[in-house]
Amino acid sequence: MVTEIYDSYLEPSGLKITMFRILRRLSSAEQASITELAIIVGVDRSTLGRNLRVLERMNLVTFEDAEDARSRAIILTVLGRTTLAKATPLWVKAQTKMRSVLGKELNPVFAAMTKIKHAAEAH
Repeated sequence: MVTEIYDSYLEPSGLKITMFRILRRLSSAEQASITELAIIVGVDRSTLGRNLRVLERMNLVTFEDAEDARSRAIILTVLGRTTLAKATPLWVKAQTKMRSVLGKELNPVFAAMTKIKHAAEAH
């Protein structure tokens, strides 16, 4: 249900929350391999690969040869940056709505989730 709420807010941008998350993380990394991005986003390589193929068909990402000939770098395109810029305020509205609906009593849950995320990223 949470995914549906975020997807409805993001609908004007043409993105789903899963796509938004990938684009947002990729924009922070500038470029990344599938393995690196999978770790950053927290999904397995095959799931990420399926999502990246959709984003590539939408011309939001492109692949370039990386320094290591065995991997390719994922690059956010100009359209990808524009789409992300359009989607970000929509995501903020969804976040605000979720926080207002869930209430302040869930702030400790959000804090705990952030700690778990940081611990996983440090691993």
